[in-house]
Amino acid sequence: MADDALDHIQLKRSQRDPAALQRVLADWLAPHLGGPVHVSQPEVPEGTGVANETVMFEARWSVGGTEHDQGFVLRIASESPLYLDADIRVHHDMYAALADVPGVPVPRVYGYEGDAGLLGAPFFVMERMAGRVPADQPPWATAGFVVDATPDERRAMWDNAVRVLAALHQVDVSRVPFLAPPAGVSGLADHLAYWRRWLDDPVTGGQHDTLDAGYEWLVRHLPADAPTGLSWGDSRFANVMFRGTDVVSIFDWDTVSLAGAGADLAWWRTMDGPSATLPGIGSPDELTLRWQELTGIEATNLEYYDVLTSFRLGAILMRLFSQMGAAGTLPPEVAQQQARESAFALLLASQLEALR
Repeated sequence: MADDALDHIQLKRSQRDPAALQRVLADWLAPHLGGPVHVSQPEVPEGTGVANETVMFEARWSVGGTEHDQGFVLRIASESPLYLDADIRVHHDMYAALADVPGVPVPRVYGYEGDAGLLGAPFFVMERMAGRVPADQPPWATAGFVVDATPDERRAMWDNAVRVLAALHQVDVSRVPFLAPPAGVSGLADHLAYWRRWLDDPVTGGQHDTLDAGYEWLVRHLPADAPTGLSWGDSRFANVMFRGTDVVSIFDWDTVSLAGAGADLAWWRTMDGPSATLPGIGSPDELTLRWQELTGIEATNLEYYDVLTSFRLGAILMRLFSQMGAAGTLPPEVAQQQARESAFALLLASQLEALR
């Protein structure tokens, strides 16, 4: 996220006993893989992950005399989730729903476990893909393999990622019935209702005049043709895995919804737009034009979705800083000030002023 205040964010780290974790995973995987399993020492990836705990491990097993050796990823629900109504099963179900969609590469999932007694929280296990993911910390546009690539390589990476985004937006919503809004309500209107509940939730931190004004503006100006279409929710480079310049997987469904493609285009433009100074990375306008070329669909209501993006980011930061204040990561009064003066809350205020 492109806000200096986010330097304070603590990535999720595993505090679990490795030996106990190995035993649980070996026992749990055995029926899913068809035989006894040996699990390696778990590892925690560096550079990403603020919502759920991620653990990587290798497993060896034998089926019918054939030996198998594969990498896996364990995703464990957070005890103090950032996102309202967080349900890690949605992540599992999204990967399962997209498993055979052409042009949208995702890892294979091996099962979801809702029994919190095993690891203290629900979890799921998926295939570990071979590739590299642009980091959140340090930002991928300042250091790492994307910066080290040539401009032509970066352009190919960017274009391939936009191709995946375009393919995702053409997925029929019948594949994801678990995201369906109430009868007679558009996906976008349902998404706004989610953010109203977010603002009203005590954990979010109380009243915020700018965010309340932003929500009211979004409701009043809801497009007449408000869509019900798949929206990734966190569309950006840091949720894309590359092998060379090819996209081998996309990740992160914490805010997936049926708000439609416009929400993703605006989110990407805001989150990765500043990185377009890196030669080869497309600008926000280039993103919109390329998406239109690939889908054959005109991107409309861009201004509306830009406001929605600033509103959502301001709301996320408000809740994040409230949690940090409650946890003692920041003094509560500092956390509250940071939330009210975040770059995205200020951006939202300027957008609303310009739209009067």
